[in-house]
Amino acid sequence: MENNGQTLICDTEVTSRRFWLGSFAALMSAIAFSSNVALSKLAYDFGTNLHALNLIRAAFFLGCLLVAVWLSNTIFSIKRNELYRCLLLGVLLCAEMYLLLASILFVPIALTILVFYTYPIMIAIWIWRTRRNHFSYIGLGAMALAFIGLIIVLTGSDALLIGWDGRVGIALSVIAAACLAAILLLSERVLARQAATVMMLYMLLSATAVVGFVSLFIADLTWPAALPGWYALCGSAILYVVATMLLFKAVELIGSLQTAIIDNTSPVWAMILGAVILGQWLTLQQVAGASVTIGAVMFLQWIARSRIR
Repeated sequence: MENNGQTLICDTEVTSRRFWLGSFAALMSAIAFSSNVALSKLAYDFGTNLHALNLIRAAFFLGCLLVAVWLSNTIFSIKRNELYRCLLLGVLLCAEMYLLLASILFVPIALTILVFYTYPIMIAIWIWRTRRNHFSYIGLGAMALAFIGLIIVLTGSDALLIGWDGRVGIALSVIAAACLAAILLLSERVLARQAATVMMLYMLLSATAVVGFVSLFIADLTWPAALPGWYALCGSAILYVVATMLLFKAVELIGSLQTAIIDNTSPVWAMILGAVILGQWLTLQQVAGASVTIGAVMFLQWIARSRIR
């Protein structure tokens, strides 16, 4: 009995450690992604286009993964079904990147962000409907409250007012959100059987192939016209890689739903960093909305934490 008690305590400690490490990884991923968005805007201002940025991101990410796999002596062998899933993840990743940035061409960025960050709710509904996890109505209500906080942040100006033609941009953003939800849900299944570095390696091989084909045969590449633009481009690529690796590490540790909940704070960090880097200062309404979102996420963290005690 004493040994069983000690084993239970050890298991609880391991679970708690995974929870906090995964939560920290998800939070750092959200902040890194927001920083990447701010630097991407600077890179665009200096002449970089979407295709050049995506090509640099994919190539740099693939290079980092090759080095990581080589240093860790990870075995490359993978079952055929898992390989297909990893390649599909790469295609979904490309679709999410292009669709999200294409949406900005049709609707304001604020509306794009608002629609895109419905993806945690998509994940929650999917998990709830498939009964893969016991997610209470209180949890769903808290997620809705977090989304309401985003609405408060992003409304209050004419930036969200669009005409009928904006339906194309909204549709693109919704599909991008669905792609990211699918990425997290599918990656959670793959990570249950495969190392994260191996999964991301095959995923990036697929993504880089798609981006490379588009860049070489379909789109024209434009590069920064000044040195600060190159700094922004490189910084954006580095932060994107960091954000994505931390995101999948969080999924591995705490699952897709909990990761998505914490990542839902990303628009808030984007606005804070926008104020610091781009001089886009927050209004009182935006601060209030950000507080609602962060408070709801903290409440969801408290609910999740109480279950593992």
